[in-house]
Amino acid sequence: MTQIVEVLSGYTKSVWQGLGGADTTDLDAIAAQDVASRALREELSLITNAENLVVLAGLGTSLGITNPITTNKAPKMSDLWEAVEKLASFSAVESVLSAELVKEQNLEHVLSDAQARLALSPKDSDLETFVHEAEDVVWRSCSFVDEHSDVESHELFLRKVARRSTRLQRTQLFTTNYDLAFEVAARRARFNVIDGFGYGGQEFDGASFDLDYVRRRPHEPLALEPSVFHLLKLHGSVDWDVAGGGIRKIPGFTKPANPVLIYPSSAKYQLSYQQPYLEFMSRFQIALRQPDVGLIVVGFGFNDDHLVAPIEAALRSNIGLRAVVVTPGARDSKRSKTLAWIEALIERGDRRLTLLSGTYDDLVKLLPDIPARDERDAHADRVSPNAGTR
Repeated sequence: MTQIVEVLSGYTKSVWQGLGGADTTDLDAIAAQDVASRALREELSLITNAENLVVLAGLGTSLGITNPITTNKAPKMSDLWEAVEKLASFSAVESVLSAELVKEQNLEHVLSDAQARLALSPKDSDLETFVHEAEDVVWRSCSFVDEHSDVESHELFLRKVARRSTRLQRTQLFTTNYDLAFEVAARRARFNVIDGFGYGGQEFDGASFDLDYVRRRPHEPLALEPSVFHLLKLHGSVDWDVAGGGIRKIPGFTKPANPVLIYPSSAKYQLSYQQPYLEFMSRFQIALRQPDVGLIVVGFGFNDDHLVAPIEAALRSNIGLRAVVVTPGARDSKRSKTLAWIEALIERGDRRLTLLSGTYDDLVKLLPDIPARDERDAHADRVSPNAGTR
C-alpha cells in the first residue's frame, strides 16, 4: 500500500494535511490539498534559496538505491544485526555479553557492550575477534554502491539543491552514511565536490573546505563554477584509510587496510570530537548558526545525540533558520522525542518549521527545479554599471 505524503506546517493551520489521495468528490479536501501542496513548494523554494543551505542526509537517502548487476542494497540496522549474529565469533562471546542487550537485537548496544568489555580485558582474543569481524560486516554491508548502482534520485537531488546561484554560499551536504552514493551521483551529474581532500588530492586536509572552483576564460574575469557543493561525511567513508599518519582515499572500490568509520556504538559521541570528524562537526555547528540558513533534514531518525544537540540548539536560538524535516516515520508513535518536539513547536505557531511524512524520493519530486538563470543573477546584471555596454 502506497503511503500518502503528509505535511505539517504553519500554512496547514498546524494540522497534518495529505498531499494526495483526497476523495475526488470532496471539493473542500481537494482545495485544501492543493493549497498545502503549493504552500509547501513555496516553503521549499525559500529554504533552497537561503543564503546558506545545509542538508543533513541519513540512512533513508540510500534505502532506494538499486543495482541491476548485483542484489546489493543499503543495509538497515536489522540487516546488520542478522549478519553479525551469524558470526562464529559472536557465538564465542555471546555468553559474556549482556543477555538483555543481546535479546534486544540492537547492534549498536551489543557492539558498545563488547567494546567496553574489551577495554577492560584488552587481551581477550575472543572479544577482539568479534569486534573486528562485526566492524568488517558493517564495512562490507555499506560498500554496496558501485559504478552500476542506480543513483538517479541523488543526481536529481544534487541538481535541485547544489546548482544554486554563485552569489549564494555553496550548499553544505552533511551525511551520516558511509556509502559512495553522493560521490557517484556527483561524478555522473558533472558536479565538483569539495570534500576535504583538495583538488583531486588523496589526503585529508580540513583547510581545503575553504578552497573553491573558478572558471578562467581569455579576456574575461574569473567566475565561480556553478555546480559545486561541499560534502562532509560525519561518520566517515568506506573509501577512507589511515595511512602514514594521515587519512587517504582509496581509489576504486577496494577495502582500506584501516577503514576510517565511526561504527554504530555508544562511542560515536566521543569519536565525533576527534579528527577528521571534529572538522565536520565544527562546520556543522557553525553552519546552523548562520543568520540566513535553510536546513533540509532527510532520512535521519534523530537517534544520534551528537547531531541532535546542535540541531535542537539552532532551532531554539536561530530565528533566521528555516527547516524541513522529511521522514516516513514523522507521525509514528515510536518516533524520536525531537520529532515530537518539532511537531509541538509547529502547533504552537513556529512558522520556520515544516514536517513532511514521506520518503527521500518524495522530497526529490517536491523540491522546486532550479531555473535556467537565477533571478538574483539577472537582477544583478540589470543594475550593474556596465549593463548594456557588453
